[in-house]
Amino acid sequence: MRPASIVTFDRLYLVATGLGLVNSFMSIERLQARIEAMPQFRAIGLGSGVIYASIAAGAAISLLLWFAVAYKRSALAKWILVAFTALAILNLPSALRQLGSGGLGVLVSVAVEALRIVALTFLFRADAKAWFAGSDLGTDADA
Repeated sequence: MRPASIVTFDRLYLVATGLGLVNSFMSIERLQARIEAMPQFRAIGLGSGVIYASIAAGAAISLLLWFAVAYKRSALAKWILVAFTALAILNLPSALRQLGSGGLGVLVSVAVEALRIVALTFLFRADAKAWFAGSDLGTDADA
């Protein structure tokens, strides 16, 4: 059984990932316009399909790392998630500028990163540390 901290991470991280996907699809028209405005992409035949492929690849990587952390006890995946989240936070001002001023997209982007940070903090609690180390003592959550 997984400890409460891992279960909480699990839920918060999946909510953040889901919100991130919703935000990506809310911004799809803006992303398509940017791709179409780039002649270098048109020259090599890349169109809006690259946007969908990027969203799918990002979701797949995110879910693979989540599974490795939440079910396989991978400390490496935990630190990769921490690194990716740190990079996302560093990139957040640029991403928000691209989304434009205000609006729901900006709010959702900030909420996604806030949820990820909160989710990741649960990976550093005592019960989670023990679980990553291979101990099942003190685990009482089973979600």
